[in-house]
Amino acid sequence: MLEAEVKNSIQEAVYDELKRAIMTLRYPPGTTMSTQEIATKLNVSRTPVRESFVRLQSEGLVETIPQRETLVSRIDLRRVEEERFIRESLEVAVVEPFLQKCTSTDFQKLRSMIEEQRKCWQEKRYADFVDCDNNWHKYMFDIAGQTLAWETTMKVNGHYNRIRVLTVQVDETSAGVLQQHGKILDLMENACLDEARAEVRNHVTKLNKEKIDLVRLFPDYFKTNNTPVGIQIGKL
Repeated sequence: MLEAEVKNSIQEAVYDELKRAIMTLRYPPGTTMSTQEIATKLNVSRTPVRESFVRLQSEGLVETIPQRETLVSRIDLRRVEEERFIRESLEVAVVEPFLQKCTSTDFQKLRSMIEEQRKCWQEKRYADFVDCDNNWHKYMFDIAGQTLAWETTMKVNGHYNRIRVLTVQVDETSAGVLQQHGKILDLMENACLDEARAEVRNHVTKLNKEKIDLVRLFPDYFKTNNTPVGIQIGKL
């Protein structure tokens, strides 16, 4: 492998690891991120860590206070709503092309994925639960031939995804997700296009009600008008 390829591979690995840690709340909002500590932990130089910070900042996932520190950004509810709007628009739109191309095997696959998600819920693997949820929706985009639309959604969902990891820690919410997935499948299997699209919209918009309780339960995780203050959670 050429030197440039090795460098890019290391940089991508560091970026992927940090983004995954942020998106799954292993690094909660407000966490102070040390370039040197991360470099030591991942056994890399500081350069790919700094480069990753730049990329993560462009995605709104970290905030840098010049000559002071880098923090995991707190969840911005305005950004959550914008990201949710994009997802709602695309997920409602994909129902029709999915129904035009799907087979009975695809419905069986989607039902098996619900059961895997149920297992994550029972084992309290909340980040995995959200991953299963994303994979369930992604499957429909793949069958519909709309992979670019899904990739676009994933590139701009940093705040929305994090609030979902918090949301599914409430048992009632997780159970509701599984129930809605089943209902969406039932409607699609019966070719109820309009009803399925309406249920998908309900599925994505229910976060508007849930986020009020989340701000109360996790106040330090959400953005305010105050200057961010880091939450020290120990070395990486």
